[in-house]
Amino acid sequence: MKKKKILFITGEFIPYTRSVGGAIRVISFLKTLKNYNLSLISVKKNFYGYFGFKSYLRDVNKIYLNSEKFEKSKWYAYLLSFIKLFFGNFLYIVGIDNNYLNLAKYKIKLDYLLKYEKPEYIIISAPPFSLLKLVTKIRKADKNAKIILDYRDGWTFRVKSIYLKIFTFFSNKYEKYILNHCDYILCATVEIYNDISKIVDKKKTILLKNGFFKQNKKKIIKKQNKKINIGYFGLISDSPFGYRDINVLYDAVSSLNKLNFTFYGNSSIKKNYILNFKSFNFLNNISYFKTLEKMKKFDYLLILHTEKSTAKEVITGKFYEYLNSNTPMIMISNGETEAGKLIKKHNLGYVLDYSKHNLKDFFEKINIKKFKHKKIKALKNFSRVEQNKKLLNIIK
Repeated sequence: MKKKKILFITGEFIPYTRSVGGAIRVISFLKTLKNYNLSLISVKKNFYGYFGFKSYLRDVNKIYLNSEKFEKSKWYAYLLSFIKLFFGNFLYIVGIDNNYLNLAKYKIKLDYLLKYEKPEYIIISAPPFSLLKLVTKIRKADKNAKIILDYRDGWTFRVKSIYLKIFTFFSNKYEKYILNHCDYILCATVEIYNDISKIVDKKKTILLKNGFFKQNKKKIIKKQNKKINIGYFGLISDSPFGYRDINVLYDAVSSLNKLNFTFYGNSSIKKNYILNFKSFNFLNNISYFKTLEKMKKFDYLLILHTEKSTAKEVITGKFYEYLNSNTPMIMISNGETEAGKLIKKHNLGYVLDYSKHNLKDFFEKINIKKFKHKKIKALKNFSRVEQNKKLLNIIK
């Protein structure tokens, strides 16, 4: 029997992405659909490695497009900082992002694939949301291909700002226009699902959450230490324009001696006083399949989101990996988050909105504490294997 052809379109992907966090959802889809004829288009930037997933891509036809390399120039860095400061959220909702200048290359490659390969299913995973501008082109070229849009984050509804209300209104209309040309929309969070359901038929909107990749089966006895050890996995920076600004944490703990923080990932830290702070330990990325063992050795695991206008929908794949490790969490955010609601509901750790709570007071008083989870159904329901069954149901 001939295998159906499925084409994935995404932005950064392994091995050319600084963090596996933005790619692991697509990796899990590829694993779930391994019995199909799979192709994937993404951009080629700096090489960072496969994070342990190289074998998962063995049978995938990978098409990497050369990206414009503005990142290496100093003027680009200054310009980008200026743009993010004054126009970041505006550009986000109108779909002008780091991948926007690569759209012409995507279109050229798509022309070839649609004409000669004729994929039955096309899955576009965003952000970057500039990729959704490809939808109408695909629909004009092929009326029969099923188009599936995967929302890892929200788009025009994500930024909650009264200053952008008029732009958001028209961007919502444009997003609806694009969604009307697709067949299914996969939503990673409840917040995204509710927003999308307002503008399109609920029948084609599917809540397909993130989850953990590999279930925790082995228990680890933690060493008793005088200091409290807190782990963080993923990207973090010292830029006040970023989503995860470590300055918020540093300001709260810089005068305390009872805490040790370990950060795994390709962190972007430029300030020496943060790099040299004795309670902060910055380590490189490790294989994804070694992270669970590391997570279980910490007293707490940290989630940080410092961008207020996008806080509401935050519940990353990291949350589910932390949940799987059975290690208590500390959620620090600038506003209420979807992850924070779940942590409170199931008694998984501490939730701190630093616009309302004093972080320094919290860390001064914190001790090692065991949390008894409340009302969690079978843990497998939080796995990517279980969630991705919803994708299998629409690939017919």
